Amino acid sequence: MSAVAIAFTPSGGPTYNFVFDNFVDGTYPRSYVSSANFDISALGTAILTGPAYQQKRIWAINALLPLDQVDDFDSMYRAWDLARSQGTAVALGFTDTTLGATISTTVVFSTPPTYSKFGPNYVTIAFGVTEL
Repeated sequence: MSAVAIAFTPSGGPTYNFVFDNFVDGTYPRSYVSSANFDISALGTAILTGPAYQQKRIWAINALLPLDQVDDFDSMYRAWDLARSQGTAVALGFTDTTLGATISTTVVFSTPPTYSKFGPNYVTIAFGVTEL
């Protein structure tokens, strides 16, 4: 099953766990932060620059969430944002099984969630996370 899962436990708070497997479109939500650059010198030599670590992955999630889970997801985001604003640890656990081998990593929100009604029982949720 192609899915992404996200989990967060704020200090002294409840544990939040969500699985997204009903994506709005057929695209995979994973891509990479473009931090490496390719160029050609004046003499025609290939020049490859960038940081001395692998490029980080980013996920743009656009999925359906059951209406009864929306408040919990929003509570998780608010708890994460409060922890971030107070300077405490804000890593979210993240698992991706959408393409190839399973990826388990830690992420942070890079785009806050937005919500749109999708029929009587679902909400479309869109948000972004970036690998640490």
